[in-house]
Amino acid sequence: MEIPSFSDIWDSFLEGLEYWTSGEVFSDIGEYFSGFFENLGELSFAGAIYGVIVVVLVYMFREQVFVMIPNVFLQIPFYLVAFVIGYLSGRRLWD
Repeated sequence: MEIPSFSDIWDSFLEGLEYWTSGEVFSDIGEYFSGFFENLGELSFAGAIYGVIVVVLVYMFREQVFVMIPNVFLQIPFYLVAFVIGYLSGRRLWD
């Protein structure tokens, strides 16, 4: 393994700075998040496991999570959103 020189490190830093300042990063972020919604018709077991794990975590920490939402009927949509976020994250990570 070759140790990079200072000029290589500086060039890499300038390329990264140019990437962030050019606005190209915003189009890449859009492409990354649009990938979450591809092939939603296919069931992902890893996504389902992640969804269940997130719901269990929300349930375990419900005293801290639902400080401002004491009504049970308002908490149900939160559990659904937590499952969807966990499902999409797990599917994106493992599929």
